[in-house]
Amino acid sequence: MLPSDLLLVRRRKGRIWPRYAKLSDENLEVAKLLIEAYSRRVGEKKNVLKVFAGELEDTGYDYRFVRGLSVLLDRRGVFRCNVKVDPVDLRRRIYQATGKFGLPTTPETRSRILEAVASELKLTAEMVEESFYADLDSELVLVEFNPLPPQELLKEYNVSLTQTLLFNSTELSFTASGNWQRILYTVKRLGLIYEAYRSGGFWVKIDGPASLFKLTRRYGTALAKLLPAVIANPEWTVEAKILWKYTNEICDFKIESSRHSAVLKKPEPSAVSYDSVVEESFATRFQALESGWCLRREPEPVPAGRYVIIPDFSFDREGVKVYMEVVGFWTAEYLRRKIEKLKKIDVNMLVAVDETLACEKLAKLEKYAKLNIMYYRNKVPLTPVLRYLEEAFHPVEEKQTLFVKNLQVTFMEPVVNYTEFAARIGVSTESVRTALTEKPPQGYVVLPNSLVKKNKLKEIGKTLEAQISRIG
Repeated sequence: MLPSDLLLVRRRKGRIWPRYAKLSDENLEVAKLLIEAYSRRVGEKKNVLKVFAGELEDTGYDYRFVRGLSVLLDRRGVFRCNVKVDPVDLRRRIYQATGKFGLPTTPETRSRILEAVASELKLTAEMVEESFYADLDSELVLVEFNPLPPQELLKEYNVSLTQTLLFNSTELSFTASGNWQRILYTVKRLGLIYEAYRSGGFWVKIDGPASLFKLTRRYGTALAKLLPAVIANPEWTVEAKILWKYTNEICDFKIESSRHSAVLKKPEPSAVSYDSVVEESFATRFQALESGWCLRREPEPVPAGRYVIIPDFSFDREGVKVYMEVVGFWTAEYLRRKIEKLKKIDVNMLVAVDETLACEKLAKLEKYAKLNIMYYRNKVPLTPVLRYLEEAFHPVEEKQTLFVKNLQVTFMEPVVNYTEFAARIGVSTESVRTALTEKPPQGYVVLPNSLVKKNKLKEIGKTLEAQISRIG
């Protein structure tokens, strides 16, 4: 976040949005000059850096933009009070010396006070004067600086603008394409008040700090910390109601990945993590099959009454989605909560249970039509999972097969590859294979992965016979 007095926004017709810094040559040059200034001035005081920033402002750049970049660079540096004596103790000694020599109303009195304290501490008068206010923020010395590319600084600035604006929100809603376990964990860890709902996708609504009566600053800071976890996804949308304090007007705010990803700094993508070796082993083995199903780790949450479940996996194939939950390590309380949530889901869910958990409570779940319970030992077997997925896909495959059978098409090419033809008409390879195998087009011979014209096969046969007779 940035200080509120550095916030740059535009407002029009009830809408509000930050004035994002474009990645233009001009803005990149400002960022580059500031980064170079910090890199070159390690060992100098902070006020020297602020003087340089002030010089940039004098050349015509918006002071809020320059100071905003400077604030972010300050956070990438390490500033220390770089003197040999404690400034607080030094000030105490000087104040005590004024009781002996009198108030420093003249240069002579001031010099006697400084020299007396310097003699007491075995320092020079110049060192005492230099150390007197060395612990003030402007007097701190830059001892270390971690630079970054100019374009990354501008993107970080844009994220900070967004966070600062959201500090004045009355409510915030967002959706994302994944990473839900980390997002909801962050929501709970930050103590944010939220509710989940579906509206063309899974959304989370959070009460904004401006809607609360207490702890506004702490809550607003927590809300700002949530934003990076949301925009770390490939696709996301963030909407909010902003209370513009200068007019008491409620304004609409919206950003989305399709329009704003290019100007916002995304956190480093975290590697896919697994809760257990069992889950990791299953994912590795399943993906190696190349079954046609797209496996995703920790997909979007599934509503379960007033709660949500984040399944361990989802399987997608041509509009068919199946979820999978792996129940392994457990406690009695965890198992109770898990069972209660699973009872309330309304999606196809495959539940793989460690057979050491086989108990009466879990067995009762088998009567729920949306759930399919399977047991495993040591590792989740692939065969029953594939069988369940094929059963889930069977109604779609039947429709696709019927569609292909009724399709009025005349093949002209000598070879018709099932996979290529399926991709052209938007159906599965298996439905094409089934339809064309049951009723092959006239003049074609059915092969495992394609149709071949009889004339083409005769040509191939003659070529082979000629080659054999020539070389034996």
